[in-house]
Amino acid sequence: MQRIRVIYTGGTIGMLPSSDGYAPAPDYLQQQLQNLYPNLSVLEYSPLLDSSEMTPALWNRIAADIAADYDDYDGFVVLHGTDTMAYTAAALSYMLENLGKPVVVTGSQIPWCEPGNDAVEHVAAALALASMPGFCEVAVVFAGLCLRGNRVRKVDCDGMAAFASPNLPALGRWAAGRWAMSVSMPKRASPNEPFRLQPVAENARIVAAKLAPGFSAEWLASAMSGLDGVVLETFGAGNAGSQPALMAALAQQSLVVNCTPCLQGSVKMGRYAVSGSLAAMGVLDGADMTPEAALAKLYYAQAKGANRRDRAEIFINPLYGDRTG
Repeated sequence: MQRIRVIYTGGTIGMLPSSDGYAPAPDYLQQQLQNLYPNLSVLEYSPLLDSSEMTPALWNRIAADIAADYDDYDGFVVLHGTDTMAYTAAALSYMLENLGKPVVVTGSQIPWCEPGNDAVEHVAAALALASMPGFCEVAVVFAGLCLRGNRVRKVDCDGMAAFASPNLPALGRWAAGRWAMSVSMPKRASPNEPFRLQPVAENARIVAAKLAPGFSAEWLASAMSGLDGVVLETFGAGNAGSQPALMAALAQQSLVVNCTPCLQGSVKMGRYAVSGSLAAMGVLDGADMTPEAALAKLYYAQAKGANRRDRAEIFINPLYGDRTG
């Protein structure tokens, strides 16, 4: 194993039973890891976090901790709760610019303390991937799969195969203690530019909204007033219906992204007449991006772009394999 830095943020993987259910247990997982891997360097957060407590400010903290140790380690493993893992993995893929080393995010459905857990195997797979020379991106490792960090979604809250990247094949598969990387998904080349940390705009006013039959365009228009960005999950391939109030509200936003609510497929604004007005209003086409990646990229663009035009250009251009075309 190469020199690997583990950043343990919390999550199910290191929880212990309590009178109120599973809860984060300081020092427990760190000790288990160092018993199994004596020379492993582990940074444990205090307090440990439940996945639902993750915020853009904590994305900045994780990315800053990686950047601070970037020259001292060959790879990084981030142990994280599963509920918001897709958001964090996407955010890290943008923030760690010109990444020349593996950054692997993983967790578990069953805590390390329980028999038959998936935690031990996930850590072994993550450490192996983080030790792989030439693997230069953020990935999620779960249930024997290596998935691109900005393409992943949590698709099962009960089963062991909790994550998938529906619009992109897996980068590799873990079996018999080793990785078999996909030949159809070649590794990204090492960057020519030096590594750089780009924090996200953690205080940006960015929200996600999902349309449903019977929604009130007037309420949505007032609720979205004054925001920096909106990830709008519309219907099917990007349809929102004929809603003048909604159109007016969208036009007032800094950046609005049209995402499909479907696991697979892509937004195609203009295919139907009811989506043509969205494009005319300047709504950004989310293509086949995940809503999680779209949200993280809005926070990134808000920090990096000097004005609305720059931020829109940053968002719409494919970055680190986050969208097709």
